[in-house]
Amino acid sequence: MILYTSKFLKVNYLELQYLMHFYWTEYAGYMDEEGVYHEFLNFLDKRIYKRAHQIYIDWRQTEHLVSQETADWFIKYILPRIVSHKPHRLGFLLNDARKISLPDTIPLKHGQIAARLFTNPLVLMQWLMENAERKIPGQDNHDHHHNDSCHHT
Repeated sequence: MILYTSKFLKVNYLELQYLMHFYWTEYAGYMDEEGVYHEFLNFLDKRIYKRAHQIYIDWRQTEHLVSQETADWFIKYILPRIVSHKPHRLGFLLNDARKISLPDTIPLKHGQIAARLFTNPLVLMQWLMENAERKIPGQDNHDHHHNDSCHHT
């Protein structure tokens, strides 16, 4: 399911895997850092709320804009608004994984999320889905943000 699309950024949601996949288009290579921030904020303003246990960020088209400050901004301002109450894993795909550094885990309101940098998309997906919860087709999964009054049994 496509949650957001623009000329620069596309966000897909794989419902059965609770996976949110961000990827920059070839046009994103012409943006500046402010454009990256703008696209993420546009996504937050317009997106459909879904449970996201796994987050996949493909930075390859905008790698020239990726800095430690960009990654830190994403983790501080964007990540807490897109993960679910059961954060699992966050994977960044780069051509050069030495551009930024991430802690092994990132604390969030509802737990912590493991974080890794990758240069191979297949290895990234294998890691994201390792021991991940999966939705059974047709099962009621409460695909919305939870508040304290919503409990699963």
